[in-house]
Amino acid sequence: SHAMAVSPENPEILYVATHHGLLQRSEAGKWLQVGKTRSNFTSFVAHPKDSARLYASLHPPSGGKLGFLTSYNQGQHWQLQSLLGVDFLSLAIAPANPKVIYGWAVSGKQGLLGSKDGGKTWNQLPAQGLEDNPHNLVVDPRNPEHVFAATTLGLFETRDGGKSWILVPNSQESLVASLALKSEAEKTIIYGFHILSEDSGGFFKSTDGGRTWEAISSETGDLFLYMAIAPSNPNFFYAANDQNGILQSKDSGKTWQPLF
Repeated sequence: SHAMAVSPENPEILYVATHHGLLQRSEAGKWLQVGKTRSNFTSFVAHPKDSARLYASLHPPSGGKLGFLTSYNQGQHWQLQSLLGVDFLSLAIAPANPKVIYGWAVSGKQGLLGSKDGGKTWNQLPAQGLEDNPHNLVVDPRNPEHVFAATTLGLFETRDGGKSWILVPNSQESLVASLALKSEAEKTIIYGFHILSEDSGGFFKSTDGGRTWEAISSETGDLFLYMAIAPSNPNFFYAANDQNGILQSKDSGKTWQPLF
């Protein structure tokens, strides 16, 4: 899988973007292929308030790069919104203002792009200090200008909408493979899967912006590549691991059950 997102209306409905199209898990736990496209989704996000609206960057089976696409009917059909020929490896949407979207582009354009109108138009962002390609971008649910980027050099953050970045202190010691953020009691909590050694990792949380971490669960087995938290019930977590498995937690990451 390449990305995942939870329906804003129902914490049991999950979308998983794959190399061969979009999958949806129904409330009853059944997996369905959405729509007719079997394209390779290189990145994917769901609108945090409008359950019909999805955004993606994808490659059709015939080759080529389709740019930034929008679906207004839960992935049944996709239309070009902007940036034909551009390929995003990571997309992130701001929960507090869903018109704000960030993307890391790897072809057609290079580097960090930002949109303030839901992906219709984009600006190249200077991204000063962001020293590595992010494999995960996540926006603070309380502040659209505050973004975290997980990279192989450590965790970076920006507080000015992507213009300048700093390396979060000590974050290069144990690398974060995937990130998810939630707002709780006037604070933003970061959840991260940390790589502890070549064959082990664990699920941690931080209440101080990634400076210090507390272990929640180390029984996850495989490496979490992507994570998502349900907007309508923030105790519901999902993760995609490096063995193509999908896991669900209903207790904010303490215990996990395989779904797929």
